[in-house]
This record gives sequence, C-alpha cells and structure tokens, in this order.
Amino acid sequence: MKVVLKLFIVLFVLGLTSCRDTKKEEAELEAVTEQIESVEEEATNIAEEIDAEAEELEETLSELDSL
Repeated sequence: MKVVLKLFIVLFVLGLTSCRDTKKEEAELEAVTEQIESVEEEATNIAEEIDAEAEELEETLSELDSL
C-alpha cells in the first residue's frame, strides 16, 4: 500500500511540474507569435507604401513621356 501511495505522489508531482512547464512554453509561444504578427503587419505596411510610391513614380514618368 505504501508503494502505491508513493508512486501516486511521484506521478502527481511530475504532473504538476509538467503543467508548469507547459504554461511557460505557452506564454513564450504567445510572445513569439505576437512578434511574428507585428513583423508581418510592418512588412505589409512597407509593401503598401512601396506600391503607392511606385504608382506615383509611374504617373510622373508618364507625364514626362508625354512632354
């Protein structure tokens, strides 16, 4: 009976420890995910700015060609 109780306690402690590790990993994963999303958003904004500038340059170039 004592062996079963000791085994149960050991398994319980291991279970608690693994849950703590999982919570830490989830928090780290959430932080990394937020960083990736912010980088993606910034890249999208930069791409939109480049497209807008390219359109302006094309318009200016076509105005110069028409002269």
